Amino acid sequence: MISKSIQKQLDKHIPKREQQAFVELAVKTHIHKHIAMNAETIEVYVDGGSRGNPGLAGGGFVVFRGGENVLQGSEFYGEKTNNQSEYLALRTALREVYSRFPDLKIHCFMDSQLVVEQMNGNYKVKSANVRPLFDEVQRIVGQFKTFTIEHIERAQNSLADELANEAMDRAS
Repeated sequence: MISKSIQKQLDKHIPKREQQAFVELAVKTHIHKHIAMNAETIEVYVDGGSRGNPGLAGGGFVVFRGGENVLQGSEFYGEKTNNQSEYLALRTALREVYSRFPDLKIHCFMDSQLVVEQMNGNYKVKSANVRPLFDEVQRIVGQFKTFTIEHIERAQNSLADELANEAMDRAS
């Protein structure tokens, strides 16, 4: 049931024949946003890269809650290796997520199999230039209610990849 004041606004601004469709769209949009904002799990897509190894490096991330993009970002890292940039991108994403959603479950996706396997404890971190980043990311991860990380194919990570490339483009 629509209140009289809302009906007056509808009558004033929207033709009668379009009012029902407008109301249905408004309700659907509100319900979708409500579901998204009440989802307990955040999905974080992260990608880092360098042009050269080492080379100009950047990272990007996209955060979804209830299927809705709620946060995204990118950062230029200077001259780094590819693996350093992957960890820097993960660190950047997790810091941003923690500052906004500290009490939610985090499910992270990356196309770097090495980083995913290291984060899951399946591969050792042998590189001296990556170890401090790995340790820092592990400390951040320990602050979340739950954290999981999963490897995905590059094609499934196109938004984060695009943002990482935009970060590297800013330096060129």
